[in-house]
Amino acid sequence: MAAFNGWKREPDASAPTLWAEFGRRLRGWRRRAGLTQAQVARQVGYDHTVISKLESGRREPPSRLVRRLDELLQTGGELLAACTETPGQYLPPEVAASRSDGIRLTPLPGDGQNHRTDLPIVSITNWPRSLPSHGLDCPLHGTLGCSVPAVGDALLTYQAMSGADPTAQLSPHADPDTIHVLTALLAVYNRAGVEQVSVGLTAAVEHALHGMTRWLEVLTGRPRRAVLRLAASYAELAGELRLQQGQNGLAMAWFTMGLRWAVETDDIGMRVALLCDMSTLARLEHDAASTLGYARALRSVDADRTWVAMLADIYEARGHALTGDAAQVRHHIDSARKLSEHLGPRDDAEAPWLFGSAGQVYVETGASAALRDIAARTADRATARLAVAAVERSLDRLPEFMHPARVLFTLRLADGYACAGEPQAALTVAEPVLTAAVTQPTAIISQELRGLQSRLAAGWGDQPDVRAFLRNLNAGPA
Repeated sequence: MAAFNGWKREPDASAPTLWAEFGRRLRGWRRRAGLTQAQVARQVGYDHTVISKLESGRREPPSRLVRRLDELLQTGGELLAACTETPGQYLPPEVAASRSDGIRLTPLPGDGQNHRTDLPIVSITNWPRSLPSHGLDCPLHGTLGCSVPAVGDALLTYQAMSGADPTAQLSPHADPDTIHVLTALLAVYNRAGVEQVSVGLTAAVEHALHGMTRWLEVLTGRPRRAVLRLAASYAELAGELRLQQGQNGLAMAWFTMGLRWAVETDDIGMRVALLCDMSTLARLEHDAASTLGYARALRSVDADRTWVAMLADIYEARGHALTGDAAQVRHHIDSARKLSEHLGPRDDAEAPWLFGSAGQVYVETGASAALRDIAARTADRATARLAVAAVERSLDRLPEFMHPARVLFTLRLADGYACAGEPQAALTVAEPVLTAAVTQPTAIISQELRGLQSRLAAGWGDQPDVRAFLRNLNAGPA
């Protein structure tokens, strides 16, 4: 965790930075209005530290926030104009080091030499016409609404960016359409990963990442920051896909690279997402100390943000379940549930996927897994029944198209029944998804299946229906 703390170091405040001119204008307008940083922050719905970073030039101003500041301070559009001007080319020392170490010197997973000539997993029906799409804003223009080139034009744009022609020189300047295509492609790949994990999807995501990192070596100005943000998001997806295939080392390589890029761009949402992924990976390795370490690092990103604290509670509950600390598991689950009821406008803006049914699914999924793990360790049937109730709430709210998640939650429900001493209920729940779990396994589904198998065998292995279930499971696909 020492390395992670080092990444949070800020640039030298005495040095010029990319957004110094914007910060100088913001500070002038704020003082003219007679407001403190804290007063401005409260009125625009952000923490005062964000205003401090903007004024010192240490953070790129989000377009949505700039519009609020422009209206609040009545600048007549001056702040919006300053935001769209190309910033200077100065790079703080640690950012320059991150560019060198993170892009040019560190080998990336996957085959970067396999130049694709198509856009896999893409069709006219699933290609977005505009941004935002599937929860992804344009990293250049936010939620203003950007047109996305049609599939044919997008292919040509993608090939130019990714270096499909090894003899062609990559441009140090970025056409906004290239960033729109990369964002739309990420939206398509995210949706495909939710529906089904495949080797082809993993290769496609990693191919785009290799292209972006080559481009980042020459890219300058504001667009470079936008591409870095996209690269961090692609790296998270690549790591998740590798994780689902049981390739934990490659997954951690992508998560680590993505976290470096997210820190460089001060992308709090992506930093949180990647630390969640790293905690999950450590848990799959049965490493309780690292599971808790990443969860606590997650909280340290910004514990004042309700949505961040809620996620930290969920992942700390999972970590304490590995240690067998039932009291801490219940404490963090209760805290996460309470926080989920107090999410506000800023949380909605920064983590909309944690609102409504999707947010309830996320909280109850984490709660069910932690409670089931504790019940399995302690043979506490009352806790197992709490796990069953939580996972049932998740399944009730889960969209039908999320097939891998539905298989996963169904197996967890069956395991909860097994932990509660109800083998017949476990078999009834598990049998309809057994084929899908065996024929299209992911690392997490396989782990759930092994847990259910071991508990049924240990408790009721002499019963004919349990023996038949275990035989079908061991036989695998026909």
